[in-house]
Amino acid sequence: MRMYTIATALALTACTAAFGQRAETPVLKTGTPPLQATVSSRDALIARAKSLELNTPYVPPPGDPLEHHTSGYGKIMCSAVFITGLDPDFAAENVGYFNSPYAERAKVGKPVIDRVHKAVHITLPNGGHCRWARA
Repeated sequence: MRMYTIATALALTACTAAFGQRAETPVLKTGTPPLQATVSSRDALIARAKSLELNTPYVPPPGDPLEHHTSGYGKIMCSAVFITGLDPDFAAENVGYFNSPYAERAKVGKPVIDRVHKAVHITLPNGGHCRWARA
């Protein structure tokens, strides 16, 4: 059975390769616009999104942005260490920059990993607040 499956796969691969080389390239007729002149699907998607966009101003969430970034950093570290199993130093350097940019991470303390309680603690620069996340 296994040999039959392998033989069938090889035959299909050979047929696909043979027919794929014979494919003709499309020829534009005279009087038709070039392919670049037509609206791309990406442009159509963006135009549709803009037509559905609500006319509302951007209002950032209340609170200190550094606290928000630090909370995100703690959650990303918690998931990376306790769920994914990454090394904390590797995770701190390579994971979650969409949630907490490197410039914001540089302002806070190094994440402290509490393996007993499966938690991550990060101290803010003012020293009084500590952000943490638990798995």
